[in-house]
Amino acid sequence: MALLLLIHPAAMLDADGRYSHGLLVLVMLGVSAGFIHGVGFDPRSLPWRWLFGPVLAWVLMALGYGLLLRAQIAL
Repeated sequence: MALLLLIHPAAMLDADGRYSHGLLVLVMLGVSAGFIHGVGFDPRSLPWRWLFGPVLAWVLMALGYGLLLRAQIAL
């Protein structure tokens, strides 16, 4: 997902040619949490552990793939 957003960000445009910035922030949070979990960092504080945990990362990245699929179907 991170590679797709870096190489081809226009893939996330909607039918009107605009980004949904609020949803993209959530997707990037999911990608960041995936990287943090992937390198093995384990936060000690419970709120940070929940925010950067793998479950939330997977859900937010799935949201990103759903947005991408919706944008591609609308074309």
